[in-house]
Amino acid sequence: MEELFKDWIAAIAVLVYLLYPLLKRWLDRRNKTERPSTRKEPSEARAPRRKPAAASRPEPSSPTPTRPTPPRPATMPRAREGDIIATTQVRAKRLREQATALLRRAEADPRLVRLVRALRDDLLGRLAIIDRSLAGKPTVSTVMQENAVIQGLQQLLKYLDRMAAQRLHGSASILGDADAMADACYAPLLAFANAHGLDLRTSTPVVVSGDWALSIVPRFASTRVAPLRLPRGFGRSLWLWPAIAHEIAHDLYYSVDGFETDLHERLNLPQRLSAPSSEREIDPAWLRQLFGAWLAEVFADTVGTLMLGPAYVETMRRAFREPDSAHRTSAIFTSNGWIDEHPPARLRLYMASRVLHHLGRHQEADSLWALWEAEHAEVGLYYLPLAGQWVGLSDESLHALADSIVDTLLGQSWPELADFQLMNIPGFAYLHAEHAETQRLRAELARGETVRADIRWIMAAAVLAASEQPVLHNSILDAARRSIIGIGTEKRRAEEPKAVRPPTGAIGDTLVASLRQPRAIREAIILGEAIRPYHAPRWR
Repeated sequence: MEELFKDWIAAIAVLVYLLYPLLKRWLDRRNKTERPSTRKEPSEARAPRRKPAAASRPEPSSPTPTRPTPPRPATMPRAREGDIIATTQVRAKRLREQATALLRRAEADPRLVRLVRALRDDLLGRLAIIDRSLAGKPTVSTVMQENAVIQGLQQLLKYLDRMAAQRLHGSASILGDADAMADACYAPLLAFANAHGLDLRTSTPVVVSGDWALSIVPRFASTRVAPLRLPRGFGRSLWLWPAIAHEIAHDLYYSVDGFETDLHERLNLPQRLSAPSSEREIDPAWLRQLFGAWLAEVFADTVGTLMLGPAYVETMRRAFREPDSAHRTSAIFTSNGWIDEHPPARLRLYMASRVLHHLGRHQEADSLWALWEAEHAEVGLYYLPLAGQWVGLSDESLHALADSIVDTLLGQSWPELADFQLMNIPGFAYLHAEHAETQRLRAELARGETVRADIRWIMAAAVLAASEQPVLHNSILDAARRSIIGIGTEKRRAEEPKAVRPPTGAIGDTLVASLRQPRAIREAIILGEAIRPYHAPRWR
């Protein structure tokens, strides 16, 4: 909305620049005609009245009456199209110089490599199109449109420059770690898309820190960069890290061409749903339509659980729980007369536990749901606002629908994903091998040791280890972050034993001593034959 408002301001400014001289001239002429002159000129006051003579030549002694020339109204020169084009070209040139300078820095600094594509293709590429347009014979309306585009590109450059500044200064370490986590979540999806020729509108999540909630901006300014916005203090809480998988799922949902629309149509669900005005509207069909308003969040939670398993559901339980306001976790909220896009927290946790059952983690699913229900024992219904009051909806009415939605998302083959099921995308789902790897890592992280593994399993193991031993939260988080190879950041690594080299002066003595031991010589020859590189036989 802010960018649209700025575009309108730029267009209005151009119109004022064009119309102001014409309006000023018209006002000056109108004022001149409406203001009659009552003052007589001195020559007219002194000239006597005479009858017109036959001869046209006046007498020499009589003064010649003169009629004063009316002054011309002061007006601004009319703006020409060439001036407007020149001004636009100057703006485009200045923007190109700034973007080129930042691009050169990004190409030379590994910490800024994620910004290269946005600067080169999305920003400078569009400026090249504008230059070709202005080099021809554009109309005034075309120039106005190009000015609006330049205004938007200036905002894009400002945002990219902010990302670069954060990566070059104090928060570079946490941004690099979060970038690596986002890449690990996106890696199997990108590999799958490349293998099957799928066109993802976004392929580069770029972390940026600020005063906002954890979120991602898909299709940002029609670029392939998706700003992944982290709140302040993100690096101090282990429970926030799995939410990166949720945001990557959001980006996938909006990046696969036609996926959002096709998913709503295939499930026969609306994209928005208005709040009911009476109880007569609340029937099973209307309740199912609720999941149309929630589908983006349901999909993101489903994919997040697929990627991180029980660790994702554990962080959901900790982030959403409200024991002191238990009924709030089951409330269906509305916004401006529409059902809010976020399902109740209790329903989200129930659906995530359903995904765990599909992954074969039955014990963890039952345990996490039981913990949630024990912390919110007073809740037995879902609550919908209706005419200033709350109407209760039974668990069975929503849970049965939730089960069918989750089962469809996980069991159906998607034409937009090359007819694959989500669980069958290679390297994507948290299955038995991934669970075994996580179990191995969690004990090492609990001891504060640095581990080497896929970053997804490192963070999943850290969450599970910290949930078992909350007092070790900080040390586990520190060990997990030391295990992540942050992009452009320097990491502390565990000291590895160095190979002991014999002193230079003792080589001859050692060789002479070995010659006196025939057994040692024979063993050395055998060892040399064993470790000699293998060469394939050559056939004549």
